[in-house]
Amino acid sequence: MIRVNVPASRGLREAAAQRRGFIVFLALGLLTGIEYVVAVSLDSSAALVLLLAAAAVGKCWAITLYFMHVYRLWRGEEAHS
Repeated sequence: MIRVNVPASRGLREAAAQRRGFIVFLALGLLTGIEYVVAVSLDSSAALVLLLAAAAVGKCWAITLYFMHVYRLWRGEEAHS
């Protein structure tokens, strides 16, 4: 059996990233549920469009930041791990 020594700090960083990803996943699910309730309950089309557009922008931002890791594009090469 081959054993790979992983520094403890790297393991902690990975665990924190997984936990953060799970929290963002839950928040996106909650926001989707709120979108559904808003879409079903509102009759005003203007308010509906504004609220759903705001929710869509928020979800897009969260997905881009936390799951697509776009912030890494502006880091230097030495910062990639």
